[in-house]
Amino acid sequence: MEDLPLSERIALHALWLKSLGARGVRLDLTGQSVRGTDMHDAVLVGARLTDADFRQADLIDANFTGSDLRGADLRGAQLKGADFSAADLKNARFRGAKLNNANLERAKLAFADLRDAKLTGANLIEADLMGAELRGVDMGQAKLRGALLSGADLRGANLAGTDFSYASLLGVSLEGATVDRDTNFYGANGNADDFKGVDLTAMKRENLPSSLWAK
Repeated sequence: MEDLPLSERIALHALWLKSLGARGVRLDLTGQSVRGTDMHDAVLVGARLTDADFRQADLIDANFTGSDLRGADLRGAQLKGADFSAADLKNARFRGAKLNNANLERAKLAFADLRDAKLTGANLIEADLMGAELRGVDMGQAKLRGALLSGADLRGANLAGTDFSYASLLGVSLEGATVDRDTNFYGANGNADDFKGVDLTAMKRENLPSSLWAK
């Protein structure tokens, strides 16, 4: 199957999805490179993409729902509006990727590298970001309600208008992160020490975690 053009392999994957596995072939790009490829709007639902190289690829509005992308390299990729809901992205590399308005709801992003990525308006509701590298990330207006961020590094991140309500923030690093009056930590699980180095003066009191209400 590796000898077939990528477009044909994606078409066979679409047939596999439509027939519930009775026809076609599930796409498997494990360890393969599609660097710089135009895969705009590609349907890659449930595909095997472990350790695949998607660097600089055009994956705008692509659908990766439920796909296995563990260890995949998506550095610098164009991923605006892409759907990664429930995808396994543990240890994936997204440094410098454009993920504006992407859907990462319930995605598994533990220990993923998202440094300097653009995640404005992204949906990360109930995503697992434990230990993720998020330094310098722009996730203004992103939704992280109920997300797991324990041990994540968000130093220097833009968190203006970001919704962290009911998220787990124990052990998170937020030094130098930017917040505003619309950033929401209501109901989040975090200690006062986790917010050291963050200027919270612009925030509404009701949007602070209860551990800071007396501060």
